[in-house]
Amino acid sequence: MKKLDRATKYTILICIGLVIFNVIFGFALSRVAINALRTQINERMLDISNTAAAMLNGDELAKITADDYGSPEYNSVMKTLTYFQDNIELSYIYCIIQVSEKEFVFGVDPTIEDPGEFGSPIVYTDALYNASKGTAGVDEIPYADEWGEFYSSYSPVFDSKGNVAGIVAADFSTDWYDQRIRQLFYIIVAFISAALIVGIFLAVMITGQYNKFFIALVDKMNDLSNGIETLVKEVDSSEDDFGYFALSDTDSDKSVNDSVKLLEEKIVIMQMRLTNQIEVIRSHAYIDVLTGVNNRNSYMEYLQILEDKIISNPELVFSVIVFDINQLKMINDDFGHDQGDKLIIEVSKEILQVFGGNRIYRVGGDEFVAILDDPDPSEKILKVKELLTNKISIGYATYDPKIDRNYSDVFHRADNAMYADKQQFYKTHEDRRMKRN
Repeated sequence: MKKLDRATKYTILICIGLVIFNVIFGFALSRVAINALRTQINERMLDISNTAAAMLNGDELAKITADDYGSPEYNSVMKTLTYFQDNIELSYIYCIIQVSEKEFVFGVDPTIEDPGEFGSPIVYTDALYNASKGTAGVDEIPYADEWGEFYSSYSPVFDSKGNVAGIVAADFSTDWYDQRIRQLFYIIVAFISAALIVGIFLAVMITGQYNKFFIALVDKMNDLSNGIETLVKEVDSSEDDFGYFALSDTDSDKSVNDSVKLLEEKIVIMQMRLTNQIEVIRSHAYIDVLTGVNNRNSYMEYLQILEDKIISNPELVFSVIVFDINQLKMINDDFGHDQGDKLIIEVSKEILQVFGGNRIYRVGGDEFVAILDDPDPSEKILKVKELLTNKISIGYATYDPKIDRNYSDVFHRADNAMYADKQQFYKTHEDRRMKRN
């Protein structure tokens, strides 16, 4: 039997090592990536149920019974839930009513075909029970009922006294949930398989002296690195390459272990990019990047809901507060936009601190709007003015069905009051703004 030469022995050992490495590394990477994706999916589920719960009036929800079908309050809840049912990728969304410590029944269900009957029992889960105590959560394991097998997120709806008036449940089928896990798993398997094939091909191609072996391996591993970068760009469209290292940056005289370690770091960065991209997509939909408050998209979406509420309930009580930062253009011109951004962030923090809640919106560069269930927010406005002396102008108006036909009428009154406040400010301060048309 012909004795194997040194190059062949090395090739066989490297191939065996590559197989073992890829299997172990692929298993570890899949566990980490799948756990990260599970966390992201759960957060997305909670975002949906939390947003729906925040849009419901807890005082009205607590009073709804089966006999209220077709009433304005019932229709208002139904309309809000229907919006999510029709526009969000989920199986079902509905309200749950607690009838005893661990007994729950269906409330309002917008499902068109085979909805849950008002008062019929709900399958108990620990996450549902926690929501009844005021803590939103997601099922750790799926449950089954007559409609199928689901993971669900549960978010409490609070009344004006802070009590849990009901629970919004968003159902996601087990197939939908598992499909997203499988998609990530397939990507990992494809990547690991490609890495294994390319690695073996490189090992087979390595011949010659000991030093040439390492040099050739590093060069071919760089080809693999370029393939990884292509994969990263396909799954992450951002141009941020923070923390990325190319194998081509490695000196050719370094050992193969240095290159493998570098490749491992790059794979971890790819996983981080995927996780970050999911978070960015979720937050950019409704959150202002600079300040962390709701953005204009969120504002316009809520206005549609509010307009429907005004139509269905002319006695609705709410106030609109308009905030505008003073002299922001002058600060940007004289000190740079970094200083202007710092002022915008400072103003948003103080507004959130005083008004709290989920209905604070940044609707323009220096303009914020708050929509409150409060007929007289004047005390809070005075507090904000004290915290931000001379930094903002504020105007507000409370909805009055006698003079306001819709939300726009209320907003314009608040906006005019803000500009009156701003004119008063500029009587004693230099006005270098762009003139208002």
